[in-house]
Amino acid sequence: MNKKITSYIILIIFILFLFSCQREISLPITDKNEYVYIENNVFKLKQDTFFPIILNYVIEYRNINHEFVVSPCKYYENPDIYEYHTKAEIRHQLEGHFQLIKELGFNTIRLCFDRISCNEKGKYGYVADDTFFYIDTDYDKIIAGLKECLQIAAEKDLKIMLLIKPPIQNTSLEKFTIRLLNEFKNSPTLFAYDFMNEPLYFDTKANRTKKEAMQIVKKWKNMMSEFAPYQLFTIGFSEPIEVFEWDPFLLPVDFIQIHTYHPLRVPNEIYWYSKYMNKPWMVGETALPADNVSVSYESQRQFMIDAFRYTVDCGGCGFGWWEFQEIQNTHYEAQYSGLLNHQGVTQTNDGKYSIQGSLKPAALEIQKLKNYKKTTPEQAVNYYNMLGYTNFCIKGKVLDKKTKEPIEGAVIRGWNEDWSVGMNTFTNEKGEFTLYSNDECVHFEISAPGMSKTKFDTEIHYKPVSLKNTIVLDDKKLEYHMISYSPFLSDTNLTDNFRYPIFSFKGEKFIHYKYIAEMKNIYLINIK
Repeated sequence: MNKKITSYIILIIFILFLFSCQREISLPITDKNEYVYIENNVFKLKQDTFFPIILNYVIEYRNINHEFVVSPCKYYENPDIYEYHTKAEIRHQLEGHFQLIKELGFNTIRLCFDRISCNEKGKYGYVADDTFFYIDTDYDKIIAGLKECLQIAAEKDLKIMLLIKPPIQNTSLEKFTIRLLNEFKNSPTLFAYDFMNEPLYFDTKANRTKKEAMQIVKKWKNMMSEFAPYQLFTIGFSEPIEVFEWDPFLLPVDFIQIHTYHPLRVPNEIYWYSKYMNKPWMVGETALPADNVSVSYESQRQFMIDAFRYTVDCGGCGFGWWEFQEIQNTHYEAQYSGLLNHQGVTQTNDGKYSIQGSLKPAALEIQKLKNYKKTTPEQAVNYYNMLGYTNFCIKGKVLDKKTKEPIEGAVIRGWNEDWSVGMNTFTNEKGEFTLYSNDECVHFEISAPGMSKTKFDTEIHYKPVSLKNTIVLDDKKLEYHMISYSPFLSDTNLTDNFRYPIFSFKGEKFIHYKYIAEMKNIYLINIK
């Protein structure tokens, strides 16, 4: 009898073991309620609205005793040398950075994991000090470091948007991406993948067609559906002329993430994306660089407030800042956009972590902005002449070729003869545009969301507005990087007299021109 009882007990234990194994197999995905999802054009988490407030953060790899260790990038340190040289020290540093980010009010990090290089043999991998780690043969080492990074983020209650190297028609990168998606499909901490940073600037193929871009992104979408079904998928789009090739309106991303810089451009580019896109959108990158000399920390602080509020007012579902800490020894725009400088030391609230550098005032605004409530946005006065050009003006109209109806929100791009200066504008509700420039436009490209593109060169015949014999044409080679927003401000003291002080410009500054020309009607085809 005892033997039978014993046999029954063993049998029951064995059945329970099989059942538990089967349960593991049949339920490989964590409870989907733990993942961020989209509903009614907003992010949701456990049925509550989730508004990603993102700080961009760059990581790199170190070779520590032949171990592939994920680390803050070098310029998040002294910045000429690394501060720490053991795995434990580096982890402690990452923990400190992530805790500080959380304390400031950010809830998400856009983790730049895309620094994959191609060596002389055509092989892809990450460079760690003087060692090249291949994405195929060293995959486990690479992933171990990333896992640790995500673990720290989870401990600090931060979500991750992971920027990866775009797997465009490359077998090695495609295989690596699929393994990556499969590896982290059970990680709700990783809420979204960013498959490509700014195609406008980093697509290696020139003059890619919209159809080609659609095919590429459809393939990426299928990867996500198969290997990471509960995580979201985006691309980091830059200025509206992305619509010429990588048209966000046509691409099957889950949400649109835009990168926009310079106060004269930011409100206008946000406004355009908000009006003419058919998907949820957010700001993934923006910043006003400030060294507290040529641009004050106070101006950067006000820019943070205005850009955040304007994003919310226009219906954005998230907001991101570039980046954690200043970059040294590069051009001004990149060097001073960080929220942490390299002077002094910052302590976390619990005193556990000491971080090289001092926080700029803009960093302290996020906690206040988290509770900002949406209001009705105002279109900036420079929407049709963002940079305040004053020499030339071209008027024209963009129409649907089939219906002859006006196309609102079309993007017009003009360049001068040597392609050194480009300028943009948009069509209004009547399909009309006014393209302002300081130099004569020769090259043109025109498209609209969901429409075909036309590209052409033409000689424009301008007429002088004035009868004066001599007309001075100023600043013909002035590109936007060299244009300060300060002379255009309505109130240089940035007082509260305006809803968005740093976007409140003098309207009369943007309506002047010395020569005028008419362009023939432009026709586009609907390719939705």
